[in-house]
Amino acid sequence: MILLDTNIYIYFLEKNPEFFESSEKAIKEALQYGVIPLPTITVMEIMSGTDNKKVLNFFTEGQFKICDFTLNTAVLAGKLRYGHKALKAADAIQIATAMEQKATYFITNDEKLLKLNLKEIEIRNL
Repeated sequence: MILLDTNIYIYFLEKNPEFFESSEKAIKEALQYGVIPLPTITVMEIMSGTDNKKVLNFFTEGQFKICDFTLNTAVLAGKLRYGHKALKAADAIQIATAMEQKATYFITNDEKLLKLNLKEIEIRNL
């Protein structure tokens, strides 16, 4: 199982000229494992840039498993932030969700996240 950072979806949905192909490849790779875990905070981040209902429908179709923010997610995210003070809350929640879902790795294009050295999960570049 693979969890994808918000930026991957944004590149894909906006057909970003530089990153569209690699984001599409990452989504297809994640789908090879079955449904893609999708933290609710990822939906919030994406929807803060659009009010397009088609975007929301894309994420509520069967290829995604919506993962709500739970107490366990909060504890894991808090531990991540405790150990990595510069880690933003949304990123910590996404990585904690990946850990909860037993994801093999987390794909991002965020340079700050790529520099993290986590023993709990591998972070890979787009």
